[in-house]
Amino acid sequence: VGMAMPERGGGDLTFLGVDAEGGTRWSTARNPSCTAFAVTKGADGDDLLVLLDSDADPEGGVLATTTTAAALDPVDGSLVWGPTEVPGTLVGPGLLLGAIEGSVMSTSTGPKVALDPETGAVAVDEEEHGTELLHEYQGTLLLRDGDELRAAEAGSGDLLWAADELVPPEHAETDPDTPAPGPGPENGQAAAVVLSWPGPDGEPVAHTAHDLRTGERLASFPGPEEPRVVGDKDGLTVVGGPHPDGGQLLVGLHSDPAEQLWRPRLPEGPSLDAVVGDHAYLTDGDDTLLVELASGATTEEGPWAVPVAAAEDGTALVPVESDGLGDAFAAYGPSS
Repeated sequence: VGMAMPERGGGDLTFLGVDAEGGTRWSTARNPSCTAFAVTKGADGDDLLVLLDSDADPEGGVLATTTTAAALDPVDGSLVWGPTEVPGTLVGPGLLLGAIEGSVMSTSTGPKVALDPETGAVAVDEEEHGTELLHEYQGTLLLRDGDELRAAEAGSGDLLWAADELVPPEHAETDPDTPAPGPGPENGQAAAVVLSWPGPDGEPVAHTAHDLRTGERLASFPGPEEPRVVGDKDGLTVVGGPHPDGGQLLVGLHSDPAEQLWRPRLPEGPSLDAVVGDHAYLTDGDDTLLVELASGATTEEGPWAVPVAAAEDGTALVPVESDGLGDAFAAYGPSS
């Protein structure tokens, strides 16, 4: 799924569903002032594409009075639920939406809402419930009420686990305060959540990765440096951070059931950037290192661009230099 920018002079933004052979299966127009989209799963476990739309008139200088979210079937573009009125754009992780305060470059938002991916209904409204929304992944929410950090079902609101029930890592104090939420996923979705554990001075002394749904600890990273987190829509999360004996630790995690898949120690160098297809990609801007998701084994390293997407048959979509408006991509087969 990608976006086709309007021609010079204005017009709608077009979202396209493109198959592995480059054929367009469907297209739908949206207001160009509202370009965000997210991928989730519905009640039957099928993939859903959540698109935003608004009544803004950029050419006329009119700001949006109404923004909506709707879920489409990514295979044929048919409507599954919505539109649901929301306060603003997708701010994530997952289906968390809020109005951006100030300019579009701002990272501050107004009160957020969380959508239930099964129905599209607003599950939690920060303004109404007085709860801070931190993370959503396929119907599971991470929330904070004051100092209380907890996970709950989006649809029912049922409590799944609370942070004050978790056992601190060995790198933290024996009786630390409730952990704080750590860094969010780099790509806006992950089945795991990272928590930051404070020392006596309040500064972080360790980070742990937990299954978002169960709270089970899956990995631990000593020291104040924040790990990087990248997830996918199928419950896989890769976390990269400092190894206690030097170099970097890369951990592959899976949800449902929650388990650690692999944890290689890698030398200093390219750091975790993306999870695409069957590989995790580590890059420093010049060199790219490929790590197999099935085993955690390093396969290849070279001066390659990181793909933005991959089809089930291994076809990868890679950014290339563009001669026109917008971005350009080339598709490479699995043996290329």
